[in-house]
Amino acid sequence: MSLHSENIPEASSMLSPNLPALISQPAPPRVLPTVLQASQFLASFFPIRPRDVPWLYHEPRNPRYSPDTAPVARIVCSITPTAGVYTAMHAARTPPPLVFLHRPFTLDRKRVPRNTNVLSSHVGFDEALTTGWNEALAGRLGLYTGDDAVCIQGYKGDPDRRIGLVAASRITTKLGSISDAIKREFGQWDAVYGVDVESKEDMAQPVSVVAIMNAFHPEEVQRVAEAALSKGWISDIDDGSSIVYLTGQAREPGLLAAQEKKMKVFCVGHRSCEEWGIRYLASELRREFPMVDVCEVYEDEEPRPPREPKKPKPDLKRNVPSSTANLPEQKRRLEDTPSVE
Repeated sequence: MSLHSENIPEASSMLSPNLPALISQPAPPRVLPTVLQASQFLASFFPIRPRDVPWLYHEPRNPRYSPDTAPVARIVCSITPTAGVYTAMHAARTPPPLVFLHRPFTLDRKRVPRNTNVLSSHVGFDEALTTGWNEALAGRLGLYTGDDAVCIQGYKGDPDRRIGLVAASRITTKLGSISDAIKREFGQWDAVYGVDVESKEDMAQPVSVVAIMNAFHPEEVQRVAEAALSKGWISDIDDGSSIVYLTGQAREPGLLAAQEKKMKVFCVGHRSCEEWGIRYLASELRREFPMVDVCEVYEDEEPRPPREPKKPKPDLKRNVPSSTANLPEQKRRLEDTPSVE
């Protein structure tokens, strides 16, 4: 049997009128976010706290510049403004980059490219993305979060500042598992107290509570124990042997208090905590804005230039005759002061 063209229906008649012709519809373009959109997304991670640095730390002075319409193709994230940060800024020529810094205090504004915004959070970043009230970290460590966790709140005169999260493990776990999870998140730790990480026997000890803390003094150690007791996670406030105290830097008074309660202490280092926050922030930016180039810079902070000594103020009384030296300054006459040759 031979087939003839008149017996074959046209291609258009083979398509049902109720089905869209997908092959004729191009994919919608993926649009870059604006500076305002990216800034609002970043701001959602940080609480507003008194005495914090300005969120918009550096902004363009161009009257024609508008964050509502300016697109963002590169976002630079770093702890401090180092040489690599300025290099990353200038590598994005069009459009200008958006920059986030945790500690912006040494920013050289003259080295910031034109029409570049620099955002910053110091206290809020420490609170939410280091070893403080860090729910993202708690989730990665296998802990309960939200209402199932206890917030340690109030620090340095700020009653709203959250400095810690105390939570129970979602599953029955041993110290070795928590130790591995901490090392996975931070890459290392500066020191471990109250346990030998090389001992299989020590690593087999049960852990029921982890405290993620941004401060380490006897008061905070006591508050952690009270929180665990109030939840029924421990039965004796002086027996914290099933508690892991995770923090940045070791403080001797806090360490002694933790040892008295038999807590296991993991100190990961101040900078490691900050780098964890930058890595997490960068990963969230890539997830939210896949079209944006997110650049992370990890460098040691550049030393601050030495301050120039203040010039001594001239002693206006030095050349004033003794008969008028005790008179009020505003009553002196210029002619009373001898001229200098």
